[in-house]
Amino acid sequence: MQLGIWTPAPLSMRPDVKSKPFLDALTQPGGGVDGNYLYALETLQRAEELGFSITLIAQRFLGPDLDSWIFASALAAQTRRIEIMAAVHPGIMDPRIAAKMGASIDRISGGRFCVNIVNGGRPQEFAVFGKWLEQSEARYTRMQEFIQVLRGMWTQGDFNFHGHFYEVEHGTVPTKSVRAPHPPIFAASRVEEGMHVIAQECDTWFVNYNKDYNLYDESLQRIAREVTVMERETKARGRKMSYGINACMLIGRTDEEAQAIAQGYVDQLKVDPSIGSASGGLGANLIGSPKTILERMRRYEELGVSLFMLQFWPFREGLEIFAQEILPHLKLDRGESARAFLDQRPA
Repeated sequence: MQLGIWTPAPLSMRPDVKSKPFLDALTQPGGGVDGNYLYALETLQRAEELGFSITLIAQRFLGPDLDSWIFASALAAQTRRIEIMAAVHPGIMDPRIAAKMGASIDRISGGRFCVNIVNGGRPQEFAVFGKWLEQSEARYTRMQEFIQVLRGMWTQGDFNFHGHFYEVEHGTVPTKSVRAPHPPIFAASRVEEGMHVIAQECDTWFVNYNKDYNLYDESLQRIAREVTVMERETKARGRKMSYGINACMLIGRTDEEAQAIAQGYVDQLKVDPSIGSASGGLGANLIGSPKTILERMRRYEELGVSLFMLQFWPFREGLEIFAQEILPHLKLDRGESARAFLDQRPA
């Protein structure tokens, strides 16, 4: 099992008492070094101590969030072990530029960079910063070409590509990544066209589940069914796929207490759409007492999910509760229990 954590940012989390002042300050001039950056850095350094192996930085062009790739570079220089995953939108960033920037961050971090391909579902964002395509088929063709160009620029010395959306003549990125053959590529998609692209091009797929956290059993069935399809597609191409899940983990002393916290998300979302992304993670239903959450994480593992990309509420308090109540009972990918890892840390 791998543990991941969302990098705290305005449109990736539900603000709490500690984080809200930092997030609000992003829309105000002045103030010195950004508080959201410092809060995120402190959170990720703590996550490193606890054995988290990867963080995801969302890209929100129409929000106050710091740019994902600039954020990634700054965090890479101030962390030691955690992988840094920057999100990118085909149709807003050019894959050739992404290849150069990604290789640069990978060098700075000592081989800890990876990329999350986000096809995008907010037309207004593309209208301002890129080009929105009305046809779903065209968007996924562009997504596939984006990945092919990204990989070709990373791995070939004389790369040529002629697609519907991108043309490359004699392309390459002389700055080679530390991790060979290239940084890992992650993606999510809820539609069949996107899943086909991911099966052909990506290394890790974030699985789908129902948005309603009351439909846990239905979500398990969906994950089992779609993982089976993805396994069949990747094996037919001689490829392997890893599976992750994005989850908003809400821990209570009882299941009822945690469910009440989740209902708070639902109530707030009705009047505050800015927590839409954070609320989406409720569908993974890692909501309940530590015992319930452990049982559900293990069920996901049985279905093939190996990466848990988590956020909490309140964020830092939830992380510490997770560290005390749940983490010691997990077995991380390094082959030892998390409890053993925690016991080995320097005082």
